[in-house]
Amino acid sequence: MARYATIAVKVPAELKEELKRRGVNVAEVVREALRRALAEARLRELEGELERLRPVLEKLPTEFAVRSIREDREGR
Repeated sequence: MARYATIAVKVPAELKEELKRRGVNVAEVVREALRRALAEARLRELEGELERLRPVLEKLPTEFAVRSIREDREGR
C-alpha cells in the first residue's frame, strides 16, 4: 500500500471558490503539478551530470560508441 503525506497550501479564498464552482479537482491538479516539478528537477540534474561528463565523453572515439551500442543490442 502506498504511503501518503499531506501538504497544506494557502490560496486566496476567491480562487478556491472559483475552482470549486468549476468542478476542478484541486488535489489531482496539485499532484500532477508536483509530478511535473519533480520530473523537471530530475531532468535538470541529469543535464548537469551530462555537462560534467561531456569533456570525458567527447574524448571517446565514435567507433567505441557504435561498438558498445551494437554489443548491447545483440546481447538482448
